[in-house]
Amino acid sequence: MDFSIRVTRSLSLFLLISLVWSCEGQPGQGVARDVSATELKTLLNDRPDLLLIDVRTDMEWTAGHIPGAAFIDYLEDDFSAIAHALSKDQPIALYCAAGGRSEDAMKNMAKAGFKELYNLRGGFFGWEDAGEDVSFDAPQPLPKKE
Repeated sequence: MDFSIRVTRSLSLFLLISLVWSCEGQPGQGVARDVSATELKTLLNDRPDLLLIDVRTDMEWTAGHIPGAAFIDYLEDDFSAIAHALSKDQPIALYCAAGGRSEDAMKNMAKAGFKELYNLRGGFFGWEDAGEDVSFDAPQPLPKKE
């Protein structure tokens, strides 16, 4: 077999193994990923321990939100202090208007060691566009860290 073919095959195998290993994650790493409105609805139905947090502004919150959500304004200076006081073991789903702020919030919390985080792709607008329910109730209280 030609030397260049052997090198190419070896390099390809090495890259494939590296890719598979990196996709599996490292021990101790958590989940932090985007979900669709349909996936979020399924998570909310199947996971009673899932904490749903709206990270929009107060004005956005009062105009309507996903039923059962808690509320922490990502743009306020105390967001990290409030969010990081939550249990890092509790699964948390985040959303904003279109998905940008909640993605930033998810990254912030993932760096802080939260183990299971979800970001609603398309945000509240995507939720509404999917025809899902909207609430005007008061926010759910944030759980105390155990």
